[in-house]
Amino acid sequence: MNLILVPEPAPWLGQLATLMERWGQAEVLAPWALPAAPARWRLLPSRLRGAWRRRTLPVPEGGRVWGLPGWWAVEAGLRFGARSAAASFRARFALRRQVAQAAAALLPKGLETVIAPSLCARELFAVARRQGARCVLIEDLPSLRVLHADLDEAALRHPEESFLRNHRASAEDVARQEAERVLADECWVRSAFNRERLLLDGYASERIHDLYLPAREVPEGEAAQKEASPVALLAGPALARGGLREALAALDARPEWRLWVRPTEGTDVAVLKHPRVQQVTEQVLRTLRGVDVVLAPSWCESHPPEVALAVARGIPVIATDRAAGFHDCLTVPRGNVAALVMELDALSRT
Repeated sequence: MNLILVPEPAPWLGQLATLMERWGQAEVLAPWALPAAPARWRLLPSRLRGAWRRRTLPVPEGGRVWGLPGWWAVEAGLRFGARSAAASFRARFALRRQVAQAAAALLPKGLETVIAPSLCARELFAVARRQGARCVLIEDLPSLRVLHADLDEAALRHPEESFLRNHRASAEDVARQEAERVLADECWVRSAFNRERLLLDGYASERIHDLYLPAREVPEGEAAQKEASPVALLAGPALARGGLREALAALDARPEWRLWVRPTEGTDVAVLKHPRVQQVTEQVLRTLRGVDVVLAPSWCESHPPEVALAVARGIPVIATDRAAGFHDCLTVPRGNVAALVMELDALSRT
């Protein structure tokens, strides 16, 4: 028997069927998952049907998903207690630890393979290895040690951005993540940068596997009306760690371009007052209509969905190695505005 532990919804679940084909039938422990849609599905409001669908895990024949009734109350408590983005991350990490500890205490004997994501594997892998099971780690979070170093570097470049100094994981979580890699027999990574980092840390190449995150389906629609000026979309939330300051500097260097951004908690409100910066609409985020290039000059590892969608649409992407994933992007060094401008100029000439 194989066991897959899924503490929360995540993009890598789009590859769940592929993973199960590799290891065979599996029991999926996902406390948040809902059962199959009720018989009178069509009578439910469309928004409720959509929310239910996102909480249903399709698994190949022979697999089973185990949810936990009442888990919504746990998530509601987390949302109520986490009043900021930093608090939300801390709550998520704590939840992963608790799920791993509970699963390890109940781990049945006779398992062949145990699969778990970052910060949700240490206790589980320790018990599984004593039973002779194979341990597979899904690296669905950035390396926390590298993340801290990247944020420190960005904070030195932009000392006015207090968020870059405040967002840190605990030393316990950093140590926990690194212990999980030691215990794992295989490690599945989401980007070429992640793979290279593990190799530099001495991880054997045969233990590393690429986890390609599926791009969202691109909806069909009418052709977008051509904008008077070329438009660049900043991938991910409009924050300094995502390269917002570098994108604005490139915008100032090339006044013919416009920049569309997605504001979030921590976004400087002054950014939206820039005469050539505009808040992107939900429709554009879903379709990328009217976007000429996607910018992902992130300082730290990230996987903004706009990058995968742009590649699927054939829209150029200019990204650092931290945000490129396994996609074919025009890469620029972090913090290098001149390189970003050079790539924009090259696109303008084509």
